[in-house]
Amino acid sequence: MKISISSRITEQSDNKEKSFLSLDSFIKLASKNKFDGVSLRPSMISTQSSEYLVNQAQNLFKENNIKVSMITSNIHLAKNDEFASDILRNITPSLDLAEKLKTSLIRIMIKNSDDIFYAKKALDEAKERNLKLLQQTHWGTLAETIDETVKLIKTVNRQNFGITFEPANLMACGSDFNKNALNQLLPYTENFYFQNIILDKKGKHVFPTIHNGDVRVKYVSLDNSYGINVFSFLDFLREKKYNKWFTVHQPLLEDQTVENAIENASKLFLEYKF
Repeated sequence: MKISISSRITEQSDNKEKSFLSLDSFIKLASKNKFDGVSLRPSMISTQSSEYLVNQAQNLFKENNIKVSMITSNIHLAKNDEFASDILRNITPSLDLAEKLKTSLIRIMIKNSDDIFYAKKALDEAKERNLKLLQQTHWGTLAETIDETVKLIKTVNRQNFGITFEPANLMACGSDFNKNALNQLLPYTENFYFQNIILDKKGKHVFPTIHNGDVRVKYVSLDNSYGINVFSFLDFLREKKYNKWFTVHQPLLEDQTVENAIENASKLFLEYKF
């Protein structure tokens, strides 16, 4: 299993456009805390970034001996807004960025049936460059539940179409999100994303799901037992000899500094590498 940390941890939970760290500082912190990789988001680098920044990133990864696990290549994907699936209509810039950053995994969003035609075309283009496009189990998409995700995989029917398994979204959407659910998607899972939440009617964060309407949640610490028991998932992945990415995808909590959050995530999860 390869352990990655998302640059989401450098963002506050209510702002996905601003990072509290520079790309240089984030990579050095991730490397110092012995992560195998980082998942990059548009608050740090995107298809709109300058050639200078992309070249700088290439050098930083090489100097710090760390990989890019996956890219989320524009802000619409990060927000999952009404333009999130537009990436499928023009996938080339995201493929270019992935190649420059030496990652094979690119996040996409398939939000409705009209997107499937374009997803297939994007996947065919990505296959020519040995790249994979990953749909996250996520509110507001055709992958809100395990059953829907399985159906989507069969409908898309492309070998380079993969899944980012994310249990918090599944829980909010009313889907199964246990080990049996993961087992169904494990053959297609290229990345396991973890953010810890509890359902809270007074929570200030809203997941606008298709199945359950607006679901209020509260972000909690990674090891909070009232949220999702991530350690049972990690034990299961180790048992199954899962050798792909596990990514900490937690936003910065109000009582944390970025440095402490990254250090804490390292202490919690790096023992699961094998």
